[in-house]
Amino acid sequence: MTRTPIQQAKRTRRIATASLMSVCLFWGATFLWMEQGTDALQEVYGNDRHAGVGAFFLLWRFVIAAALTPLIIPRSVRRLDRASWKWGFWLSIPFALGFLLQIFGLAQADVPPSQSAFLTSLYVVATPILAALFLRRLPPKGVMLGVMLAVIGAAYMKGPPHGGLSIGAWSTIGCAVVFGVHILLTDHATKRADPMAITLVMFLCSIAWTLLATLIAPGGVAMFEPALMAQAFSDWTFIGTELACAVFATVIAVSVLNRWQKELAPSRAAIVYTAEPVFAAVISIIAGRDTVNGWLAFGATMILLANLSAEFLRKRPKVASA
Repeated sequence: MTRTPIQQAKRTRRIATASLMSVCLFWGATFLWMEQGTDALQEVYGNDRHAGVGAFFLLWRFVIAAALTPLIIPRSVRRLDRASWKWGFWLSIPFALGFLLQIFGLAQADVPPSQSAFLTSLYVVATPILAALFLRRLPPKGVMLGVMLAVIGAAYMKGPPHGGLSIGAWSTIGCAVVFGVHILLTDHATKRADPMAITLVMFLCSIAWTLLATLIAPGGVAMFEPALMAQAFSDWTFIGTELACAVFATVIAVSVLNRWQKELAPSRAAIVYTAEPVFAAVISIIAGRDTVNGWLAFGATMILLANLSAEFLRKRPKVASA
């Protein structure tokens, strides 16, 4: 049976939404993996190098990802051209900066994985605002309703918000804004060059950014001393979390993102990504780092409604009269 263009478009949106939800699952697990990995590094390098430890962890995550991408996705090398190098470079800037801000906040003792995930999910707010500023267009009403529901869900998932924000929390909020830029730029770039080639270039450039961040961080140069590196790479917690982050949350997740996000509007994609803190909370509960309560159920419900509003409250296309 041949599908009409409208039916095909709906099917494509459903596949894109399901694909991006799988990305949310991997990214939800990343918060626990990154905390475990940086904790292992701090046992080697000390607790006074939060910035250096975070950048060092990301450096090797992107090194592994860049090495594995051509093996897992050979197309990423075959499709390399001037456009993919150009857009991969520009995408690497918000990509690497967002992760650096995120892992710096996560390395702080007062920002557990669940809180980091909830604060990161605020890019659902940043994306439509940035789209309105830069692209001069307002998102659909269903997406705007989804934004409000998602903000409520993310804010109240750990109970009514109270108190001030620490430097780690502000760093994670900054990460959310930068990831909003990345979502918009991804939508633009992956329509102009091969998504898989862009992904490989983005990983390669991110190696340079995280290496630079490690070297300029206080005590960062000393982290490359052979004896200390040998001690770090003999820790199976560090190795395991690096591999998990590189394979599942970087190579697979980012490749899926770059392939399918372009099938959704940027603001709507941001709404889908709000499932990430839900997965992070569930994984945190399974790992024994959090407990189920009414606020968690309330926040998860709000985020689910946010996704449904973005899916169903859309303008119907006008049918031309005969």
